[in-house]
Amino acid sequence: MPEKSSILSLFTRSEFQKEIKSLTGYWPKDDALYKLALRHSSAFPFRKKKGERNNERLEYLGDAVIDLVVAEALFYRFPKEDEGHLTKLRSKMVSRNNLNRVADELGLPNLLVANLKGNQSESIYGDALEALVGALYIDLGLIKTQLFVMSSIVEPFLSDKELLETMHNYKSEVIEYFQGKKTSFRFEQLDRMGEQHNATFVMGLFVGEELVAKGEGPSKKKGEEAAAKDYYTKNVAAHG
Repeated sequence: MPEKSSILSLFTRSEFQKEIKSLTGYWPKDDALYKLALRHSSAFPFRKKKGERNNERLEYLGDAVIDLVVAEALFYRFPKEDEGHLTKLRSKMVSRNNLNRVADELGLPNLLVANLKGNQSESIYGDALEALVGALYIDLGLIKTQLFVMSSIVEPFLSDKELLETMHNYKSEVIEYFQGKKTSFRFEQLDRMGEQHNATFVMGLFVGEELVAKGEGPSKKKGEEAAAKDYYTKNVAAHG
């Protein structure tokens, strides 16, 4: 009998409930929460009555929940990284650009109730994602919300190796390392190959007069970063 009831309830689900299930992976218990999460303030711009008429409060809550889930995930995923690097990584992951991208991939723009103008900021989609997380937290609790944030925000970000690579500024790390040791160093061009508009710069990192690392790139800056990465990987991270 329970199986029959379960099958029957599947057919009686509303289209909105099916959309939320497709979006989050879970059936909603309280539809009103999700409808509120998907209601931008522009939908009711002149109605300032008591009660919640838009998603701003849920956005506030969801922002805090996402920060918690991301911070915990990074804490355990990168046990050897310091607080500074984890903070940079978290900031990038919860940035408006990244949340807008995730919201777009999830299809949130198609569900958002809003009265948008031509110059409306696209950040409203990232805001709506935060509000959705807030609604999910209230409706289904932390564990299911954590699973949703991990699968939609954290894991896709961490699986993008190129994006992670850009997060590590090796030149800054090396500069801080040498300054901490009060050691003089410099970057110097060793070679330049190719035509003017397609050149490759070979840059060296010197400590005193000793060449300790070198790298190459399409610009001096990229070459210095490559040299710094080479030194950092072999001498700083390896002994960190």
